[in-house]
Amino acid sequence: MVDDVHAGSWLAMGCTVDVVIVGGHPGLLDSARSSIDHLERCWSRFLPDSDISRLNHAEGSPVQVEPSTVILLRAMVDGWRATEGAFDPTLLAPLVGLGYEASWHDPSVVTSLPHAAMSRSDLDQLSIDDEISVVTIPGGSCLDAGGIGKGLAADMVVAELLATGVRGASVSIGGDVAVAGAAPQPGSWLIGVADPTDLDVEASQLALVWGGVATSGTLRRRWRDRDGAMVHHLLDPATRRPAHHHREIVAATVIAGTAAWAEVWTKAVMVRGVMMLPVLDRFALGAQVTYADTATTVNTTWSNFAVSGQRGDPVGDVTGMVEA
Repeated sequence: MVDDVHAGSWLAMGCTVDVVIVGGHPGLLDSARSSIDHLERCWSRFLPDSDISRLNHAEGSPVQVEPSTVILLRAMVDGWRATEGAFDPTLLAPLVGLGYEASWHDPSVVTSLPHAAMSRSDLDQLSIDDEISVVTIPGGSCLDAGGIGKGLAADMVVAELLATGVRGASVSIGGDVAVAGAAPQPGSWLIGVADPTDLDVEASQLALVWGGVATSGTLRRRWRDRDGAMVHHLLDPATRRPAHHHREIVAATVIAGTAAWAEVWTKAVMVRGVMMLPVLDRFALGAQVTYADTATTVNTTWSNFAVSGQRGDPVGDVTGMVEA
């Protein structure tokens, strides 16, 4: 274990943030916190003056946004295209219609939708002028940064920290983990994957030199809709309803080159199920599916990163924790 390791934890983006820095000075934790707070102000659907909210209410007019928002929108479009629409950040209206209107962590903060909100829109119609950071989306389109926002923020802050000269960094935002550079211990960064049925229990552990890990799950954000049916926040773009499979999937974890891409592919797995596992093998991305009965299925690439797969182990001293 190296000596100059600095770690901090706080709340942002409606979840727990954990940052570990190897090298550098502890004041960089404050810089990381400021960066994440800024990205939340730009991307949150719960803040009326965020870039995302202003775009959603622009009625098709051009909107000046932060350069970081342009990066987010590009990532959304790339993820939507790569997954052939299984990842779809335009499903905000049906999500709010199901009852997910207020922030899960602060019910006083509520999402506002445009009057002509569409249940789904075509991201190919999104127009971005990169030189002046001006964006136009079709009237009625409703974007939601959601998980990709957390993953991308983790990636961006890790890159910022490395640019200061630190030897290594890990940023976890709600369990979306990005790591790069030297780890606190010799070798790889160690990332615990939480049991989706008990987040205090580590289901497995991953070793990653550089890249990102994300988990999407249905158990933490689950509620009854207006008809009394149990629903969750991960929607199938084809039906605009919570994703459903004959054998209930409660979580998907993906290992990718970035936390943002890991988030994109977890959504594809949650929507399309285990048929996506061999697809991710072709991209050399590790993936695991967890079922409601706690059984798991992994693809071949997963074994390249898995350190242990024993369920029921108490959470140990790991550098990150991926939550469902």
